[in-house]
Amino acid sequence: MIQHGRSGALSRRHFLGAAAAVPLAAPLSASLAAAAEPSTEPEPFTLASARFSRAERDRRWAAVRAIMARPPWALDAIVTLSSDKSGDYAHYLTQVANRPGSGSGPECIFPRDAAQPVYVQVGASRNRAIWAARLGDWTGDGKLVISEKDGPSGLVPQLKARGLDRAGARIGLARLAGSRFDPDGLVSATTLEALKAALPAARFLPIDQWGADAGPVEESAMLKGAEEHDVVRRAAAASEHGLATIVASIRGGAKRQADLWFAAYSAMFAHTGEDPTRLSIGLDQPANATIGEPVADPVRDGQIVLQEIDATVAGYRAQVNHAIFIGNVQTPGYGYYRAGIEIAAGIIADALTFIQPGKTSCGDLVRRYLERLAAAGAEDASGVMIHSSGIGNLSRPRVGPGNSEGDFPIILRPGMCFDLKPAFRMKRERLADVGPRNREIQLGEHLLVTETGAVRLGSRPLEPITTG
Repeated sequence: MIQHGRSGALSRRHFLGAAAAVPLAAPLSASLAAAAEPSTEPEPFTLASARFSRAERDRRWAAVRAIMARPPWALDAIVTLSSDKSGDYAHYLTQVANRPGSGSGPECIFPRDAAQPVYVQVGASRNRAIWAARLGDWTGDGKLVISEKDGPSGLVPQLKARGLDRAGARIGLARLAGSRFDPDGLVSATTLEALKAALPAARFLPIDQWGADAGPVEESAMLKGAEEHDVVRRAAAASEHGLATIVASIRGGAKRQADLWFAAYSAMFAHTGEDPTRLSIGLDQPANATIGEPVADPVRDGQIVLQEIDATVAGYRAQVNHAIFIGNVQTPGYGYYRAGIEIAAGIIADALTFIQPGKTSCGDLVRRYLERLAAAGAEDASGVMIHSSGIGNLSRPRVGPGNSEGDFPIILRPGMCFDLKPAFRMKRERLADVGPRNREIQLGEHLLVTETGAVRLGSRPLEPITTG
């Protein structure tokens, strides 16, 4: 049973103390035992420091250029504009990124010709000084140039200097059309007209599309290198830490969903030094019902807690999900919850053997999931079943049984990392929940596709979690 405190408002020290009692590197089973007695010492905060090496720069740049060269793309350059305020494409190509809400995204020119420098403009001399200091390894050989300029007035001379004003030049514009979240595009009409007027002989083309060939940046970002795998592992571990902190907060007397949200957010931020990309928590409702915000929904015995937890390292998100049962094995509703978790764990275990690198498609995995659900007497409740890790929304494939079906042909290849997160309800004729409608159960584990198969990146047991 939940032991509530005397007051409905819990202190920041309480939240950080609960978080500090959950070691980041420990398996969740050990973390839950430690979380039973929250510490009164605040958790130390980590400064964000992860940067990718020049070798990783060269690896991803070569991959992007190889895709740019092949049909149907045949691109001479890729340009990202400030109207893409998330700046995900520029972030991937240059490591330059803005904090959320800080204004316009960075703008860059990425030429296919490796002899020409990559150019990124950050809009102010202060910003240039900061990024030049941080990215010395990427800029030291002159292959990445950082400028304080912004807008078309900065881009046009650089495009011309690279010969991109010639007849027939093909320039790909990020987020012009066809991207996963912005099918109608995010490119400023004013900026696009200025570029066309300055380079009338060039063609400006979209660089994103649905299907197996997702485009030069999207496809390269899906096939991650060893350094990217390392940050995804770290982000997944921090996400598991956020999960354990939610359990610790419930045991410590949390009264509202917001108490759980602030505790988990603070814990993940403290460990990585970066804002979590997403944290959404639902009590007896899908996690996304709270649209990633803290709310005043009360915490009660017998509830099932669902989450989307995306800690962030080096700008890379890695989501995990694990339905939590508030109470103990005698609390009404536990039998339904346990049956659901066991089915979900079986689906993940089956996927690890089902995935054949280079052969299995996203559609194959979705269909296998639906077959397993039908055999278990359950019905799908997921919007997204496969959610790749990566920078912000640069995280394809992101598909579900009825979501983004255009990406079903994408083949699961070595290097891909994604959260496999089945979400479903048991059919009433198979097993009835305590309420008038069966509740959703979700379990999500981050997987890495290797040359020989898929492996888990998480360390927690995929089994029921109770708080009583």
